Amino acid sequence: MEDPAFQGFLDWARGAVGGRVVRCERQGERRSGGRPAFFIDFDRDGEEVRTYARMDRGDGQLINRAFGLDREYRVLVGLNERGIRVPKVHGLCEAPRGILMENVPGAFDYTELPPGKTRDALDRDFLEELDKLHRIEPGFWVEIGLNEPKTPDEIALADLSIWERTYRLALRRPVPLVEFSTRWLRRNVPPAPERVALVQGDTGPGQFIYEGAQLKAIIDWEFAHLADPILDLAQIRTRDFYNPGGDMTAWMQTYADISGVPIDAPRLRYYTVKSMLITPLALAGVCQNMVPQADHAEWYSQEVAYKRATAEALGEAVDVALRDPAMPDAEPSDADAIFDLLDQNLREEHRPAAPDAYAKYRIDLALRLSKHLRNVQAIGPALRRQEDEDRAELLGAALGSEAASEAKLLERIEAEERDDDAALVAYLYRRSVREEAVWTGALGVGEGAKLQPLAL
Repeated sequence: MEDPAFQGFLDWARGAVGGRVVRCERQGERRSGGRPAFFIDFDRDGEEVRTYARMDRGDGQLINRAFGLDREYRVLVGLNERGIRVPKVHGLCEAPRGILMENVPGAFDYTELPPGKTRDALDRDFLEELDKLHRIEPGFWVEIGLNEPKTPDEIALADLSIWERTYRLALRRPVPLVEFSTRWLRRNVPPAPERVALVQGDTGPGQFIYEGAQLKAIIDWEFAHLADPILDLAQIRTRDFYNPGGDMTAWMQTYADISGVPIDAPRLRYYTVKSMLITPLALAGVCQNMVPQADHAEWYSQEVAYKRATAEALGEAVDVALRDPAMPDAEPSDADAIFDLLDQNLREEHRPAAPDAYAKYRIDLALRLSKHLRNVQAIGPALRRQEDEDRAELLGAALGSEAASEAKLLERIEAEERDDDAALVAYLYRRSVREEAVWTGALGVGEGAKLQPLAL
């Protein structure tokens, strides 16, 4: 690699593995989670050793300091000690910081599994492993440096507080849905559970490697912390939103059967709101301060999709029927021909000439931006008029300017009137649908994603 800092990591990795590098390829897809990540293969005296390197994002954001790589490394070591199926670790490099771990062979795209006995068996295998994780005594994790929450607020809100501080530090303008949701969560904290446990914090479909009906490894422990175990079940619903395929009601019932703990439906609905909200909390500042080097189209589309999902989860928790706004017809424009030229150039010239998977991924991101701008041109003005009318109806008057209307909306949200929840949730859902509409066709794997209802 040309990067001198990463070359230092490779030099360290050779010593950690005891072999020479035969392949080093940067992960060129959204699954890296926005962090630099690499597949590195070694030859160790004729033995192939396949590894995966998760590199530090830097500590420019509070969340990266709170959930650092050294912390994830300690969690992975502890999970290996307790026999949880996770990648084995070769070590932690301090400069540049990165975890070198086993590259577990197998599939990860849960959406490719058709319904049937194989998928049912895999689902159960994963949930049995999750129950095994939740049974580890919390004192084990406290000994390696994790905080043990005690009060209901600490248990429900500890990681939310970190995400919220990150959101406010990076914010240029408040996001009404986020402002309402954080206040709703703080007003509706559930009682403390019978026990706290290590939760993965981002678990479910897409976060494990499998082979046929067998779970091979649960991956990505960046956000692991001690909390109410039902948070992981809510996170499974959040992962299903982007990685659909499983029957979520069956998943919940299977976990209850395995663990012997009945599913508390109101508690699950509460934590589903929280789980969905984490993405908008994390991405609001990123999207308001976007840099060209970021996974821009991916972050924009995840932010709008998960804002809508958060509104859906709020509708479920508040028990209010949600109504989709009418979508306007597209308006033809002279710019359409320019967009056609741009897309053709990117697809037929630049993408075939891209030197590797990462470069192709970057071109695909640019194509998604192009599609978004087409939508803004075609339906943006009509959606803007619709939004102005909808907000004015909620507030009781049109206030003349965007800034004044948003300020009045935030003032109403900050009042925290409980009897206002249903009206605000219904409006924020319609607003989120409109925001997502201008990304239609550019949402990637989130295209058409829906929160799966539960029959509990």
